[in-house]
Amino acid sequence: MISILSASQVVSAEALKLIIENNIAATIATIGLVIYFLCTAAVFVTNPIKFGKNYSVQPVDNAGKTEIRVYYGGISFALGLFLALLAFLFGHPFYSLVGGLVFANTVFFTRLAFTFVDKGWDCPYTKLAIPAEGAFIVVLWICFAVAVAVEGA
Repeated sequence: MISILSASQVVSAEALKLIIENNIAATIATIGLVIYFLCTAAVFVTNPIKFGKNYSVQPVDNAGKTEIRVYYGGISFALGLFLALLAFLFGHPFYSLVGGLVFANTVFFTRLAFTFVDKGWDCPYTKLAIPAEGAFIVVLWICFAVAVAVEGA
């Protein structure tokens, strides 16, 4: 069997423990991000119609159903996997936190701006998404501040 990573590139259990101990805030944030993305992926891949409707997205045909699986499920899975690999295989939970912040802030502020443009304030999903995403990015920024100020990231 051919290994993608050499033995020296794989993070040992001791090294992983040290990475986590030195980056507690970033590790907590990364775990939260990974759980969020993997759960989002699971629900959209397994039931795209039901969860698409919950997000005010409805396919017009079977290709649209596939697109919901791909863009809400597949991309969420890829983001969760990428952040987990960056943090725990390559040893950079702070970079995962920064990547999560970039993604979460971009989604939040795009949603906020276009909620005004599209007049989507009355939609049930918007009433849930804006406060939930806002709270999520506040928590991520707190983790970022702790990682920088307390842990010296």
